[in-house]
Amino acid sequence: MLSVNTSNSNTISKSIIYEIIDQKPLFYKGYQENTQGLNQGEDIMGCSGLQALIISTLLRFLYQHLPEETYEIVTNEAGLHLDDNDNLATDIGIYDIKVLASTEINDKYLEVAPKIVIEIDTKADTQNFDDAVDYYHRKTKKLLDFGVEKVIWITSKSQRVMVATADTDWKTLDWEKEIELLDEIRFSMKTLLKKRRVMMDKTS
Repeated sequence: MLSVNTSNSNTISKSIIYEIIDQKPLFYKGYQENTQGLNQGEDIMGCSGLQALIISTLLRFLYQHLPEETYEIVTNEAGLHLDDNDNLATDIGIYDIKVLASTEINDKYLEVAPKIVIEIDTKADTQNFDDAVDYYHRKTKKLLDFGVEKVIWITSKSQRVMVATADTDWKTLDWEKEIELLDEIRFSMKTLLKKRRVMMDKTS
């Protein structure tokens, strides 16, 4: 269960807050070093080269297979404002363009649910959960309750993919398995990376 000590939150820069869940801030990895003056805020906010490559590979696939007149693809940690307790970041959000077009687009977080959210690892410091999986499950449940139809988590270390929907059992699959995105569009993370000449050893 999330239990973040926020006793000195007034002195912590907002730039190191990654998300807010149940009114509690969830910080970027490395935030403790930042508060001790060991890192600058920008030093802890960038994603790894592998995470960036996975995102770019997925975006390439999505742009090729999703008709632009039907879907809008948002990325770059697009913020979602669920309610007063919860602000979440998303790596990739796939919107029905009619839904997104009906909202007011401004410089604030989006307040409408994507059809699909794809998350790649996480930049969040998850030490206040029993383990990172608890964080994945908590965030996934929040997104599904908000109205997201499908949440896909891609974890690079274990090379597994979790697929969650509100009305079916959540599934965890290996990278080589094909994942159904929508409208019979499928992908295998291993196959996509192989096309980019990226081969990785699997870690349990």
